[in-house]
Amino acid sequence: MTLSDAQDDQTGTGRVVSPDSRATRAGQEVLAAGGTAADAVIATGAVLCVVSPHMVTIGGDSWTLAGPADGEIVAINGTGRAPAGLTPDLLRALGHQAMPGSGVHSISVPGLPSAWAELHARFGRIPFAELLAPAIAYARDGATVAPSLARDLVDYGSRLVRDPGARPLFFTADGFPLTEGDTYVQSALAGSLEALAAEGVGALYGGEVGAAYARGLAIHGGSMTRDDLSRHRADVLPPLAGRWRDAEVLTAPPNSQGFALLKMLALADELGLTDPLAAEQAVAFVRLLDLAGAQRDARSADPEAVAVDLAAVLDAAVVRRDAGTLGRAPVPATGPPPRLDGDTIGIAAADGEGLWISSLQSVAGTFGSLVLEPTTGIIGHNRASGFSLDPARPNLLAGGRRPPHTLMPCLVRRAGRVVATVATMGGRSQPAIAAQLITRLSLGQSAEQAIDAPRYVVTPATGPGGGPEVLVEATAPGDVRDTLVATFGAEVITGPENRFGHAHLIRATSDGTLDAATDPRADGRG
Repeated sequence: MTLSDAQDDQTGTGRVVSPDSRATRAGQEVLAAGGTAADAVIATGAVLCVVSPHMVTIGGDSWTLAGPADGEIVAINGTGRAPAGLTPDLLRALGHQAMPGSGVHSISVPGLPSAWAELHARFGRIPFAELLAPAIAYARDGATVAPSLARDLVDYGSRLVRDPGARPLFFTADGFPLTEGDTYVQSALAGSLEALAAEGVGALYGGEVGAAYARGLAIHGGSMTRDDLSRHRADVLPPLAGRWRDAEVLTAPPNSQGFALLKMLALADELGLTDPLAAEQAVAFVRLLDLAGAQRDARSADPEAVAVDLAAVLDAAVVRRDAGTLGRAPVPATGPPPRLDGDTIGIAAADGEGLWISSLQSVAGTFGSLVLEPTTGIIGHNRASGFSLDPARPNLLAGGRRPPHTLMPCLVRRAGRVVATVATMGGRSQPAIAAQLITRLSLGQSAEQAIDAPRYVVTPATGPGGGPEVLVEATAPGDVRDTLVATFGAEVITGPENRFGHAHLIRATSDGTLDAATDPRADGRG
């Protein structure tokens, strides 16, 4: 079976899905008021910056694909650069032998608000200030702790409680983390959002919000300056495109890892694989996910600084060669992979006028840098941890460079028309999760069936004997679990687990309606 056909007329105001029902509701209300899918994504993302601070903040980054169903799709690169003063020499002088995973020196320039502005300028209709109003209300009046936030406050609380900005917001007076249903107020963040609403995103990029943020980080030794923020821009690029059976898959170009998704699908197609949850295909799927992931880790970099040879990964002859090598031996390691895993939110949206969007917005690691600048309320992401101090690595740290990025939006097009949008978190596993979702759609499943289906994820060259580390959900078919355990020593995971991603999906059905689903692994249903 193939991906569902989409007819020209799509009825209704559209759909938006995200990992939190409050954010989704804000976006859906924007659509109902006559806003576009772009307006809905901005409103949804802004609320998530308040209610899901463990996964995204206005101090984070973004990659977004957007465009009309039958027109030009653009990729908006809302990823920030390393501060000019953040250099290998500085970090080595401070005693670091590798990039820090948290703290002020893991923080690069935030790009998310600039991506909102670019998306709004191209496709928005509702005034920008109105789109931020729901988020401002949650920050000013208080939001309740959702289940996923409560879990991460427990898991990361011993580190986060040490930060003088985060402790008053997320912990009781005696240092215990807030629990599910507790209310927290973010007055400083409300003020920053109000400034963005009144002045536009220039309030952060060269304005007083950015100046205050840089001053606050400098107190802890941070190198980011107002000038670093004022030099930032979001770039608009053509997407990468690849084939999957009779469909075209669009994703983001480097510095995104999107090319890994295209390689996974190309290998599956070359090998005639169709179903990751078929026991006789699961081993081959794991091996191709492993191979594509290793090729990603060897090449991910800022293309403005380092040539990223995509032909060496995606050329048809290379795909055929690599498909022939699968199963012979573990994929060799290419050095330590960039520190790219962490928390992210995905938003999928489509409106009644045919605008489709996949947007990934992220604070990188859970609670990002674990630094909350108290005068602005901004949690800095730790995306700079994706750099390396090793001169031989393509992701070598240098001031002004963009780090390699896990954020990887995805649209699926058939016969020249978009038929699905996929957005998932999951760190370096995002391509594997998206690939599994796309194969499920090709099997004729609904959005909910595809999202709810069990998953497995693969980390290259970190498992026993130098092979891949494989995690599989306990809900997977028994023969698939047994096969992966026997072949790779896979770990079977029970219960909510962020490493399997929070995925969100909208597809066009054959009658022109929009079929949407949000992940039960997140807080989006309800």
